[in-house]
Amino acid sequence: MVWQFSLGVVPLFAATLVATAVAIAVFRKRDAPGGRALGVIAVAAGWWSLLAGVELFRTDLFTSVVLTKATYFGIAVVPVAWVVFVLAYTGRRAWLSRSRLVLLGVVPVITMLAAITNEPYGIHSLFWQDLGFMTDGSGTAGSSQYGPLFWLHAAYSYSLLAVGSYLLVELVVNADLLYRAQAGVLLMAVVAPWSANALYLANVIQTPYDPTILGIVLSCLLLLMTVYRHRFLEIVPAARQLARTELIKTLDDPVVVIDDERHVVDLNPAAVDVFAAERMDVIGRGLSAVSPKLADWLDSDRAEQTISYEVDNVDRYYDIQVTPLSQKAVADSGLLLALRDVTARQHNRQQVSVLNRLLRHNLSNTVTTIHGNAEYAAERARDDEVRERLAVIEDNAAAMMDKQEKLDRVLRTFERDSYTCKSLDTLLKAVVDDVRTAYPDAKLTVDMPETTMSFDGQERLRIALEELLTNAIEHDPSDAPAVRVTATVEDRQATIVVTDSGPGIPAYELEPITNGQETQLSHGSGVGLWLVSWIAHSLQGSLDIETGDDGTAITLTIMSEE
Repeated sequence: MVWQFSLGVVPLFAATLVATAVAIAVFRKRDAPGGRALGVIAVAAGWWSLLAGVELFRTDLFTSVVLTKATYFGIAVVPVAWVVFVLAYTGRRAWLSRSRLVLLGVVPVITMLAAITNEPYGIHSLFWQDLGFMTDGSGTAGSSQYGPLFWLHAAYSYSLLAVGSYLLVELVVNADLLYRAQAGVLLMAVVAPWSANALYLANVIQTPYDPTILGIVLSCLLLLMTVYRHRFLEIVPAARQLARTELIKTLDDPVVVIDDERHVVDLNPAAVDVFAAERMDVIGRGLSAVSPKLADWLDSDRAEQTISYEVDNVDRYYDIQVTPLSQKAVADSGLLLALRDVTARQHNRQQVSVLNRLLRHNLSNTVTTIHGNAEYAAERARDDEVRERLAVIEDNAAAMMDKQEKLDRVLRTFERDSYTCKSLDTLLKAVVDDVRTAYPDAKLTVDMPETTMSFDGQERLRIALEELLTNAIEHDPSDAPAVRVTATVEDRQATIVVTDSGPGIPAYELEPITNGQETQLSHGSGVGLWLVSWIAHSLQGSLDIETGDDGTAITLTIMSEE
């Protein structure tokens, strides 16, 4: 065995030292996602560069062959360790089952066995067809013509490197700044050696040793910098990715992810139950094929937020929340559809609706009976005091019937009032005309500019305006109540002010409105103002009341639909 010194060993031994430093640094963080795989890469790179450096010291064929073959114990491992590292680092460790790891290791084992048993000093030429020497000023190293098993190893290695690089590119595009910095350095670390390797295999670069090793020097330096500068292996995206995945998997609410062409790309177990299909049978299919009802809802104006599905022979109701999915470099990447189970709420609404209708019907019948009997008794009563008391009962029953009728009208309006009035001034003038007809002694003044402002809920607004005007007239004790209506329109907002000169509104009447509810200690004597306030809020507006001994000004504000 003949040894000779060459300057070419300097970068190779430097690569060994740097790889050793990286291996030590990574060993301290080996429990982090991808830590062990990265340690394997560092050790394999150190082994590769060390043997390549030793190879430059010798000049005999036997030592060259032994060292060259031995380097493949490191070379063959690097691509597999790389893809294992990236999968774990990006939160895809669940993919790394034992059977898949065994499959990943098949080609590296074939590569090692093929290199060891190849000629010279072997039994075949499937890996190298000719292994000889190549010499330049930097030293002497083995040169070769490659066989089919080598190209199998090369194709497999580049495929794994491409998969890992793609996952890192995806992370760079979508991740936060810290993770993008880490992933960017990792990409540079893999591009440097393997671009050099590709140029070497294509004979673009001709050197006495594989320049991939020099790229590894740079890669190891980049990894070492990342460990200490970007908190590499301390904060990794795997935890965030796993948290998101587990959160969606364990949600009781169905979650469906579709791409920009409305193909189902993912769904959680709850969604599988709703669609009554196997998960893998759903993924990749169009949403219209998986759930026509949900696809039709997406195509609609989405005014109705609730849809129903039959799950385990039971009708269940879901509110749908749509969240656009976007990437920093790609627009319209898809949608996340979250279906919130509101079956209990829907059933409660139905039960309350039935109970409400039942109570209103029974109350109406009861009050009608009271009114009729009071009227009958008053006509036949001989005592004046009895007649007076029966008249009070009759008046109160009539008032209750009026309130019941008004409430029924409002509730029916809320159920069907969805069309739009195109002229606010026309509606207001029509309401004023109706009130003038009902109260001919009242003096109503209207000040409103012509407008074509449109808004939702015409019937609700009509009820609110009628309530404000009739209340102002009925609570004014004068013979000719004066009520002024002033309306202004600015941008998308209409403001209607109803002013009267009556005695003002008592505090106990205002308290239920300001509190939003009636309490046991403060019952409003009427539902009028509370009803107007309710309607105002349903129209995305507001109600403001200013009252005193000299009168009341009530301001109703509504928003245009435009």
